[in-house]
Amino acid sequence: SNQLAKALCDCPTNKGLFVQHRLVERRIHKTTTMASNLKYTIICAKWIAPIEPDSSTVLVDHAVVIRNDDGTIIEILTQDQAKSKYVVIHDMESNKVANTSSIGQNEQQEDGDGNVVYGTREEIKYIELGSHLLIPGLVNAHTHTGLSIMRGKADDEYLFDWLEKTLWPIEARFVYEPRFCYDGALLAISEMIAAGVTTFNDMYWSPEQLIEAVTEANVRALVGLICIGFPSGYAGTQDEYIEHGMKVYREFGETSQSKDGLYRFSWAPHAPYTVPDDFMKRIFDLSVEMSLPMHIHLHETQDECHASESLDRTSMACHKSDHAMRPLANLDRMGALNEKTIAVHMCHLTDEEIRTVSNRKMNVVHCPTSNMKLASGWCQVQQLTKAGVNVAIGTDSAASNNNLDMFQEMKLAAIMSKNVSSDATAIPAHHALKMATLNGAKALGMDDIVGSIVVGKKADLVAVELGNRPGTSPVYAPISTLVYSAVASDVQYVWVNGKCIYDDRKFTTIDLQYVLERSRKWGQDIHHFIDKRV
Repeated sequence: SNQLAKALCDCPTNKGLFVQHRLVERRIHKTTTMASNLKYTIICAKWIAPIEPDSSTVLVDHAVVIRNDDGTIIEILTQDQAKSKYVVIHDMESNKVANTSSIGQNEQQEDGDGNVVYGTREEIKYIELGSHLLIPGLVNAHTHTGLSIMRGKADDEYLFDWLEKTLWPIEARFVYEPRFCYDGALLAISEMIAAGVTTFNDMYWSPEQLIEAVTEANVRALVGLICIGFPSGYAGTQDEYIEHGMKVYREFGETSQSKDGLYRFSWAPHAPYTVPDDFMKRIFDLSVEMSLPMHIHLHETQDECHASESLDRTSMACHKSDHAMRPLANLDRMGALNEKTIAVHMCHLTDEEIRTVSNRKMNVVHCPTSNMKLASGWCQVQQLTKAGVNVAIGTDSAASNNNLDMFQEMKLAAIMSKNVSSDATAIPAHHALKMATLNGAKALGMDDIVGSIVVGKKADLVAVELGNRPGTSPVYAPISTLVYSAVASDVQYVWVNGKCIYDDRKFTTIDLQYVLERSRKWGQDIHHFIDKRV
């Protein structure tokens, strides 16, 4: 598209350069919720939804034991068992461990073999959640964090009008300015944490700035190394896009945060209508060589499928290929689909295409609110699930949604699937929760460390308060209440790696005032820019 190329080229002079982002001034809170000598955190919850081995299971009056030095879940047991095994011995007057003969040589035994573990209150911390459902951290399987700054700027438009008339011109003007992507990422991360999201899959410019925000906020992300088939301020040629992505990967891929899974990487070709075949194949081959996922928008609209099939080059939605075929079939023709493919939207699929998705073991990300708002279509979640496809849930960006609320997405994914299939049993509440947790982790290649509450995984956990306000009371089935009745503001606590990053609805790693001040500043700048264009 000539219009797209012009918009992307109309940017500051750092075209094609690798820009390393470092903030001079840090304005991030440091958490004080965990003492340095605290060895174990034990979360006792009214209900726990572990997701594995069965997503419908709810454990009542159980506890999760976290080893704090590495944030790993080491035990799940009843609360009575936990309190018998992890014993706090405390002298109320001297604030020291009681010197009693009953402790003997058992003082500070290591756990793991059923031994009783004694310690002070400074070493063993109990958290009592008497009216909460403890769930794995939610996984937002598709978003564009930087676009949070453009929330509400272009509503009630079709996808390609929205892209061409508003989004791309604003990006061309602002996205390469210092701090823009960092500030957008922090705004998005703040919203997601408050809504119980601990892991997200991002595709946006300036991945260096995203990594800095992720590290400071102590959340997890799959960082997309974006590629597009036109020059931009990020890169000018195919080689420069790949070079930029490789520089980010080499600099940040070997850090301790990356090795611990705080962030990992994907190659992120934007879409078949912006990335030509030869470039797409290069990116896919790189993803295979580096064992990274490939994150792509695919079959989002009918226009994309029809224009590509007829090779209607007058349409912006037509894929950048010489082959008159639907985009999925074209990618399959090139051998560019596999089990690490993260295909976002997938609103328009034939039965044959569903079989292809299943046979290639692809991952699909369903973004219900964005697809409905842009009138793009609806992902056939029930049919894909029946075909054995891993289907996750994403919000898309706050510019097209207009929020990053995974509670909203879970409910919509469940109830709209029932509606379009005329089957009230389609996508039950517990499966919607699985889509928003374990399925998302699988799609991102992170299910080895997150996505469920099981021994050996990291303690990425969310405590949702249920039954203490009219909208969630009474609670007959906690998971159903969570999916159909709860809202994001019911989230009270969030942990990542065992560290509490949202404590009684207060951020412990983010300066919210700073985030809001910066978002208002960018909002004013964008508003003035649009006024001048008009």
